[in-house]
Amino acid sequence: MNRHENSSQSHSAASGRRLVRVVSFGFKKAAPPIDANLLFDVRFLKNPYWVEELRPLTGLDLPVRNYVMEQDLARQFLANLLQMVEQVMPSMFETKSNVFTIALGCTGGQHRSVSVAETLAQELQKRYPEVDLEVQHRELHQPIDVELTVKGASSAAGGGPSP
Repeated sequence: MNRHENSSQSHSAASGRRLVRVVSFGFKKAAPPIDANLLFDVRFLKNPYWVEELRPLTGLDLPVRNYVMEQDLARQFLANLLQMVEQVMPSMFETKSNVFTIALGCTGGQHRSVSVAETLAQELQKRYPEVDLEVQHRELHQPIDVELTVKGASSAAGGGPSP
């Protein structure tokens, strides 16, 4: 099963299949997902939005993901998150349901949360091959704010916008 497919309907309690769902979202767009078992705010990471050449990209693009995940704090956060998942997920599957949801939010849901969600999903897929994995990027279907990008591109080359 493709990890990006919407497969939650096939993971009912009766199916016996276990699903880990990783969701990225933007706090400024809407409330966090209410069905998350674990919910994290990753706005503490440096924001690629303020790097002119990264702004029009998303966390699905390697330059953005590298910018986010090469931060020491991002690597430490991911290591701690994986340790927490290892401790919590088995008990949640035993006592709650067959779906375990991890939600990661940033300001707009385009860069940081997507980068961390994708990296987390890759690690989970390696560590738990017996569990189905679904990745949802709630805000990626919405256009990012490119007004500043267009203005920045028409200005002098060099320095990007100030944070």
